[in-house]
Formats: sequence, C-alpha cells, structure tokens
Amino acid sequence: MFAISGRCLCPIFLYLLLSPAAIAQKYTPKQITFSGYASASQSELLAATGLTTGSSIGQPEMQAAAQKLSDTGLFSDVRFSFNGAELHYALKPAEDVEPVLYQNFPWWQSPALTAAVAAKVPLFHGSVVPESGLQTQVAAVLTMLLQQKGLAATVSALPRSDASGHVTGVEFRIDSPPVQIGEVKFQGAGPDWIDPLAAIAKAANGQEYGGGTESALNAAIKAVYHRKGYLDVSLANFAYGEPQFLNGKVSVPVSATVQEGPQYRLSNLKLSGDVLVTPEEFLKSAKIHSGDIANEDLLRQTISQIGTPYRAKGYIRALINADPVFDRVQHTVDYSITVEPGPIFHMGNLTLLNLDPNKQALVMKYWTLRQGDAYDATYAPTFLNRNKSTLHELDALSASYKQFENEDTHIVDLVITFRPGGPVN
Repeated sequence: MFAISGRCLCPIFLYLLLSPAAIAQKYTPKQITFSGYASASQSELLAATGLTTGSSIGQPEMQAAAQKLSDTGLFSDVRFSFNGAELHYALKPAEDVEPVLYQNFPWWQSPALTAAVAAKVPLFHGSVVPESGLQTQVAAVLTMLLQQKGLAATVSALPRSDASGHVTGVEFRIDSPPVQIGEVKFQGAGPDWIDPLAAIAKAANGQEYGGGTESALNAAIKAVYHRKGYLDVSLANFAYGEPQFLNGKVSVPVSATVQEGPQYRLSNLKLSGDVLVTPEEFLKSAKIHSGDIANEDLLRQTISQIGTPYRAKGYIRALINADPVFDRVQHTVDYSITVEPGPIFHMGNLTLLNLDPNKQALVMKYWTLRQGDAYDATYAPTFLNRNKSTLHELDALSASYKQFENEDTHIVDLVITFRPGGPVN
C-alpha cells in the first residue's frame, strides 16, 4: 500500500522510503476510484490525474497523479492506496475555494465563458482556490480562447475582497490590450434630449469596459432626466455589440433604449422627526416647492441644508431620508423627509501640521472649538475665512482637514494640514 498526504513535500519523502525495485515495479489497476469530493464525477477526477484504467503504471505514476490533484488547490489532503486491484484516491476538499469572476471578456456571458473553460480544464466548475494551479490553468485557457479571437492578450487573476477585507471571489481580467467602451447609441429619446444624451455617450466612449458599464450608464441617464422630473426613466434592451480590435485596443459598442416615462411635479414636501428647524423655516429655505418640477438636484440641496445644523451640533451621523410617494395618474410626487440624529460626537485632539510654534499659537488664540465640546463639523472648513481679518500671518497658506471619528467613544480627532498657496478655506 502506498499513501500520500499534503501538497508538495510528501512525495519526496515517500520516494526515500521505497527501494528502487519497488519504485520500478509496474501494476495494472482494474479500477481507479475516488472518494471525499462530491463536486466532480469519477470520470472528471480520473481525467485530472492523467491516468487510464487498465494501463500499466508504477508507484511514481500513482504519486504523480496524486500530485496533479493536489496542485489544483481544490484539496487540502490527497492520499492514495492500491490493493492489487483497485487504486483509490481519498480526497479532502479545501476550504478556501472562491467563485470565479470575469471582469472584461466582452465576447462571452459569464456562464458561457465558464462552460468554455470547463471544457478544457478538468475539475473546473466556476470556482478556484486563489494562487492555485487550477487558477493558472484557467488563465491559460482564457488566453487561448482570446487567441482564437485573434487577440494576443495578457490575462491576470486577483482575489476580490469586500469592504471588510473578506475574499469574495477570484477576478480574471484582460490586462492588455485595453478593453474599452466604444460607440454608445441611445434610442427612444425625444428631441430635447439629443444633446444631453450625446454628452453621456461621449463621456462613456473610451472608458474601461466591465461589469459596471450598464449601471454606470443608467446612473448617468437618471442624473440627467431626474433634474427635469422624469423620475421613472430607465434603460431597456441594453446590449453590447461585437467587439472590434482597432488601434491596439478592444472597442465594445453599446446600445440601449431610453424609456422616459412621465414628468412629475412636486405635490407636497413634509419634514418630520426630531428636527432643528420649524416647518416655516424649512419651507422658506427649501429649494423646491409644491407645483415645481420634481428636480432631484434641488431636493438634494434641500436635504443638505437640513443636515447642516445637525453637523454643527455634533450629529455627524444624522440620517436624513426623503421617501417618495408617487401618484402615477396625476404624475405628482410627495416627499416625506425624516431625520434620525444619531449620537452626539465631541471634539477630541486637535493637531496642526506645517506651522511653526508662533503660528500654532496664533491659530489656537482664535480657535474656539474646545476639547469636549459637541463637534461642529462645519467649523474647521470655514475657520480661515471667518478669521482672515485677524490671521494675516496665515494669508499665504491654505489648509486641508481630516477628521478621525471613534465610533465607540464618539470622539473626533481633527488634523489640519497647512500648505503654501491654494484656496483659503
């Protein structure tokens, strides 16, 4: 009986334990079987080893087959045994297998590309272990598929992580040549939108092609139409055309139909919750009023004004929501604006960078936001302007501000970096 465990060094040790005669002896397994791995069929596993039932093989071939399985990265442990008739491989699946993602392969949809790669790479079903032999094989097949398209391409693969640093997949991408958005054509829009849509198409042309192209164009369309109250606008029939290799770049044309929908007007704007302004003050300062076209830019400006007094009183995590209620018949919309102040943050340490001691003392003379005060997020960005009549020694300086918030203590440490020139703020 022979056995192997681990991925790389164990085969060397096993060779040392066997005599030359044992290594040279040949066997003809009647069966080659596998256990412990349900994600692939017996025939797939056999193909990955390079062995064939009924062939005469020795211990080196058995060990080499085990090493091929181990090199895929799909297994944390590979062991084999031979009883004179059956050659059996006991497999333990690896735990760090991640789904494969394709960033910029415009000739294929992801399922079709996975199927094309799987037809060439045994044991590949759309997942790999990062930095594994299987990852290398997938990259090689992707390169070959691109060569069949007439493209001499460089393909790389990197782990993709979420905001917390957790790996969520292995992303394959074409590094060269560049893959870019080509001509963008919009259908279905009225004549008033020719120029704005042409500007969006021009801005998109030459941008990097990728999975976010459709959502980016949708966002650009909505930004333009929502200023005029077309709040139901959407893109339909989004499609990529045949990629073209021109001037050393892959250019991917795009087409979509703009579904404009009706134009909405504002019916009512209501502020509720724990607010710092009266309803009368709110309506007076609002940038949009009943009967106006439902311009979302003006709505955002109104919301920003609501948030300013909260940020000035330490509520830097205040949540302001504007929930719409649509009347699809009358084509009007009501917005109910609510405020959740959240916790109060307080001033912590103040650090002044790039000032000599005299200038630091001058700043501190007029700086009134003290440690322990409710943190005024509007104070620092306006400090120089508000005190320019008394801070002449800082006339040639500008400043940038960076705040560090501690979510547990609700303390904000502030760092102000001064530099020559630039806008006074």
